[in-house]
Amino acid sequence: MEYCLSCRSAFPCHVTLLDKVDRVSDIVGSKPTIRELEILQAMIRTGRTVTAAQTLGLSQPAVSRALAMLEGKIGRRLFSRDGNRLIPTAEALSIDSAASSILDALEHLGRPGGPVATGLPLRIAVSPTIAQFYLPVMMAGFCARYEDVRLEVEIARGTDVLSLVADRRADLGIVDAPPAHPAITAITLRECQAHVIMPQDHRLAGVSRLSPAQLAREPMVALVRRFASRTDFDQAFHRARVIQTIVAEVSTIAFAVELVRVGVGIALLNPFPLSLGGLDGLVAVPFDPQVHYRTSVLMPAAGTRNLIARQFVDHLLAHPVACPLSLSPI
Repeated sequence: MEYCLSCRSAFPCHVTLLDKVDRVSDIVGSKPTIRELEILQAMIRTGRTVTAAQTLGLSQPAVSRALAMLEGKIGRRLFSRDGNRLIPTAEALSIDSAASSILDALEHLGRPGGPVATGLPLRIAVSPTIAQFYLPVMMAGFCARYEDVRLEVEIARGTDVLSLVADRRADLGIVDAPPAHPAITAITLRECQAHVIMPQDHRLAGVSRLSPAQLAREPMVALVRRFASRTDFDQAFHRARVIQTIVAEVSTIAFAVELVRVGVGIALLNPFPLSLGGLDGLVAVPFDPQVHYRTSVLMPAAGTRNLIARQFVDHLLAHPVACPLSLSPI
């Protein structure tokens, strides 16, 4: 087999092919193809047609022909000779720089799950309980699928999560009691009802449902009044003419659960996402009358939305968690 003395590749090499292209004027000014740009990029990285061909899974003659056609379209040499290597010219480097963004975009488009916008982080605001028991597993699956995405998580009270999303200081938020707000769109992830949380050996642990009357004189750990569900519970006891025996008022669900665990009292809480890992050694009994929760993801109602945020919401909806105490609305 005959070899080119300049690039040490088998004839026809890209240099001799360019010299032999018939009617070069017919291709000058034509647009480069994606394959030609990929080959140019591989040639700049490797310096040899044989190595570039192996990288792309092509034959060496195919690479040489593509380079010859590209040079014909550009109307200039893209490589100079240096022993057995081909050195890219300034023109080649300029084309490669311009084409890199195109090739990168095509690579993202070809990934499983479709394109994901990169560069800016995805800003997520969540309540503490969501952050502790639900968000980590969702983030793990999303980050494994989209490695280029960077997530920023703000853990805040539910009302603060609403403000962060409404003011566009967060791209999305997740709360268990989405309020009606003209600047917010809420997408429900889980639906459930309030349960009474108590130790496994509590005298009421085996009851199928619990009413305010059955909880009379039971020491109770209550959430502070800024929680919307606290109003619902107070009204339920008021209608039943039962006075609650509240021994502690706390501002986080996680702390309420720990007080229940050590025997301070029982608590009326949303069992999701506590049931994903926060109820070890405890039981949850449905409360009657029902107090409903809708764990929802919040997004701005108008304006341009972050593409990564939409991808993250799609991921949440496509991967519902296994939770016997709540239901998926999908």
